[in-house]
Amino acid sequence: MNAARVFMDVSYTRTQHVHVGITRTVRRLEQELRQLTQSGGTEFATVSFHTGGFRLAPGALASSATQGVARASDKPAARLFRWITGAFFRKVVVAALCLPWSFVSRVWATTSAWTFDFLARNEPAVEFRSGDVLLLFDASWNYPVWIAARRARQQGARVVLLMYDLIPLRHPQFCFALVPHVFRLWLDRMLPLADGVVCISHATEQDLRRFAAENGSALPATGHFRLGSDPIRTSGLAGSVRPELEAFVQAPGPCFAAIGSFEPKKNYGFLVKVFEHLWQRGETARLLIMGRESAECAELIAGLRRHLEQGRRLLTLFDASDAEVAYAYGHCRALIFPSMAEGFGLPLVEARTRGCRVIGSDLPVFSELADAGVTLYPAGSHAELERRILELTGPQPDTKPALMEPFTWQDSARQCLQRIDALLPRQALP
Repeated sequence: MNAARVFMDVSYTRTQHVHVGITRTVRRLEQELRQLTQSGGTEFATVSFHTGGFRLAPGALASSATQGVARASDKPAARLFRWITGAFFRKVVVAALCLPWSFVSRVWATTSAWTFDFLARNEPAVEFRSGDVLLLFDASWNYPVWIAARRARQQGARVVLLMYDLIPLRHPQFCFALVPHVFRLWLDRMLPLADGVVCISHATEQDLRRFAAENGSALPATGHFRLGSDPIRTSGLAGSVRPELEAFVQAPGPCFAAIGSFEPKKNYGFLVKVFEHLWQRGETARLLIMGRESAECAELIAGLRRHLEQGRRLLTLFDASDAEVAYAYGHCRALIFPSMAEGFGLPLVEARTRGCRVIGSDLPVFSELADAGVTLYPAGSHAELERRILELTGPQPDTKPALMEPFTWQDSARQCLQRIDALLPRQALP
């Protein structure tokens, strides 16, 4: 990579215990980017946000067992941040949205800056210089990252922004009420500061370009790369799958799975209604949903727990292990991915690399990823999704579509570096 040193912001991810979505992506990219850059002779370091400038955060994503010290996510400031972004505090913020946005935004910026400043207060400041590259790959709309990014750029660093999606702006109905405001503020501040933007899919890059054109925003050079997935692990599954899941999947009749955190955009309520209609018609198809709980879907989750078919033709698991997810991919008739908006679509890739068919909504990014084992239907169409399910409930042909070729996180990191090199003008290194 054409850089003297590479710094990667992990400010948000290091406050989180969970390894899903963006936090999972940041952790896996950090591991692979570190190895690739260092093997090429480039220094690599993780940094954390501070309003006085980025701070070095070595080992920020490592476990306490490997570091011998308390994890950043266990520190009081990190726990405070998770509470601030949790369900109770969100209700308070929703009530406050009747106040002028200018006031709410100042409160948010002050609270966020204090939290991250406190977390990084004892870490050494980074002095950037010409030839450095700063990767803003975390969920940096959670803090006023532009303050530190502007300082880094003034010192000579080139700034690369990672764009996951524009869902908070394109589909605000799927987000917590404050997020669209915060996200727009972040995007307006960061686009003029970025030397390049890499996106996690071609679909996201095209959407970003449309957004910039619609709003008259100056856009730096853009590119895209594909996210990776972890290798298939078949060993050690015996005894690691709970009997309840095994019995449900192995029962007579086809079983379909939906895998991914409970978020409004995942459209799980719609999916359950489709299956309820099938059950009313006497169909034996069963539905397995695996996903982490969220405050935004609390009402849906409560309804699923007391659903009359729970444990019979419906099973919801909120704490499924990696082994149980792999078991579902290996034994279900198909993965159903009914999302109304996505920046990528990791479950689709994971399912296909494990040989599981996929029925997905016709989002641009799903079309981008689809192979012969993926069937798409018009997003939100009850009748069309039902038809696709029925097509897979009868006897199936002996031959299955070939497995999707694996694309690892190392592949993803290597492609990411190639895109960055293509975006940034080459400069003489010190």
